[in-house]
Amino acid sequence: MSVSVRLREIRRRIAALSPRVQTALLYGPVLVLASLIRLVNLQSPRALVFDEVYYVRDAWTMWNLGYEAEWVAAGDFAGGDVNSFTRIGDFIAHPPLGKWIIGSGMALFGPENPFGWRIATALAGIIVVLLVMLIARRLFHSIATAAVAGFLVAIDGIAITMSRTALLDGFLAMFILAAFLAIIRHLDTPGWGGWLLMAGVLIGAATAVKWSGLYAMAAFGLWVVAVETLRIVKARRGKRFVVRSALSALRSFALFIPVALVVYVSSWAGWVLSSGGYSRSWAADVGYGDGPYGIARGLWKYHRDIYDYNIGLTDPHNYQANPFGWLAMIRPTAFYYAPTQTDGVVQYVTSVANPVIWWAGALSIVALIVMVIRKATWQNVAILVGVAATYVPWLFFSQRTVFQFYTVTLEPFLVLALVAVLVWLWKHRLRLFVVNYLIIAVAVSVFFLPVWMGLPIPEWFAVIHYWFPSWI
Repeated sequence: MSVSVRLREIRRRIAALSPRVQTALLYGPVLVLASLIRLVNLQSPRALVFDEVYYVRDAWTMWNLGYEAEWVAAGDFAGGDVNSFTRIGDFIAHPPLGKWIIGSGMALFGPENPFGWRIATALAGIIVVLLVMLIARRLFHSIATAAVAGFLVAIDGIAITMSRTALLDGFLAMFILAAFLAIIRHLDTPGWGGWLLMAGVLIGAATAVKWSGLYAMAAFGLWVVAVETLRIVKARRGKRFVVRSALSALRSFALFIPVALVVYVSSWAGWVLSSGGYSRSWAADVGYGDGPYGIARGLWKYHRDIYDYNIGLTDPHNYQANPFGWLAMIRPTAFYYAPTQTDGVVQYVTSVANPVIWWAGALSIVALIVMVIRKATWQNVAILVGVAATYVPWLFFSQRTVFQFYTVTLEPFLVLALVAVLVWLWKHRLRLFVVNYLIIAVAVSVFFLPVWMGLPIPEWFAVIHYWFPSWI
């Protein structure tokens, strides 16, 4: 029996089941796989990996003081010295929400345990896989296609390493994807706008993790206005469609932006309610007092300082990666490399994506642009909106010190673009090609998995993962 015949038989049997059973049979194994990859041996390496040295310690001081504080320079957090923080507020370049979430894991499992540092990001990574399946289900109207999309994210390197490292970008990806799903539900579901309101909450949370959530806020907001305006024009509701479009845009703005602003400002509650945070006493010191007006002035001053820092961040870094090279994956970020107590054995963690998935996904984005130019479909347009929200703005900041792992927010949309192309190939009778592609993608993920999970491996095995000199 040929592969295609076997696949048709499997599909026939699955299609005979109820949608709920189909969903459980297909989504369940994907989520189990994603969970195992992200949770097993999560406490390794037992060291602060890359920027964990900032975010883990900041999260712990926030959990104890309500704000990020400076640390005694000699303190060894990874070695168990978790209380060597001062009461002096420290300047931090990102909003508080992501660190609050990291801190919750440390509060549950203890700050001495790396599992506690990373459990929140691991759970966020699992949720990302689920969200990708829910989005793909609505875009492609196929449970099996949705499962394939989730599976590709589950086994991709940048999604795995960013789920196993206590950085902020995994939370950013989760909130952006959730907001994207809510926007799709809003555009699909008639009603008063509850899904759009939810999208505002989620995009406000994304911005409260990192300011790059603002890019998604702008892209998604413009998308909603454009779709609703086109619907009004298409309905030909008289000559007053301009007025109707303006009112629709104002309604969408009112449902989306103010709630996002409220969520964002609320994330600073720890800073507002404490007294020792960076710049917290600035307003009182210069004569504005410590009432609501003074607090607002102090918070605004803090935001000006954050803006100036981020705009001026051009210091060279060994792993900085120009955004124009992100789709080619020229300079992935190596997070950790250290010898173990066994001679010739090392621990190596790199955030390189699965090349077979990543490069095919990058080509698929180009293919989707061509498809949209030839004949726009809402599914392909939606995916490209996600790409635009998470990638295009960075091209205008190519002079800044930025890193390839920022693309963890782009990766779900890159995979959705890839799945859209795979669906097209499947419909055009290139099914054996699709199956062989997925088999190769799995094989490459198996090869890279030890360096995504930080497992002890022979040094020679670590070295053969350097496919190009720029990957070292």
